[in-house]
Amino acid sequence: MGGPDGRSARVDAWLEDEFGDASTVVLKASQLVGLNLAAQRGGVPPDEVMEIWLHAIFNARIMAAQSEAGFIDAARAKGWSDARIGELLMVEPERLDEHRDEQMNSYRKIHPAIRLRKE
Repeated sequence: MGGPDGRSARVDAWLEDEFGDASTVVLKASQLVGLNLAAQRGGVPPDEVMEIWLHAIFNARIMAAQSEAGFIDAARAKGWSDARIGELLMVEPERLDEHRDEQMNSYRKIHPAIRLRKE
C-alpha cells in the first residue's frame, strides 16, 4: 500500500492534483491530515484513494490503541499512580485495567478483515 515511510504514492499523486501549487505544504503533513484537508475543501477522492484512506484510519486506530496500552504499562513501571495515568488518558482510575485490556484487544473489533468475518 505504502512505501517504506508508510506513504501511498497514489494518495500523494491525488493530493498533488487536488492542491496544485499548495501541495508542497500538504505533502509534508501526514496523509491522513492531507486527505482530511482535501475533504474539508470539497475534494472527493477516487475509489482507490478512499480504500487507502480507510486502511490508514484503521491502522492509526490500532496503533494508537496498542500504544495506549503500552503507555499504561510503562507509566506504571515508572511508578506513576493510576490516578495520574487515568487523568492523562481521561479514563477513570478504577477502570484503568479494563481500559488497558480493551485497548490491547481493540484490533479484534475494529480491524476490517476480522470485523467482516464476524458479520
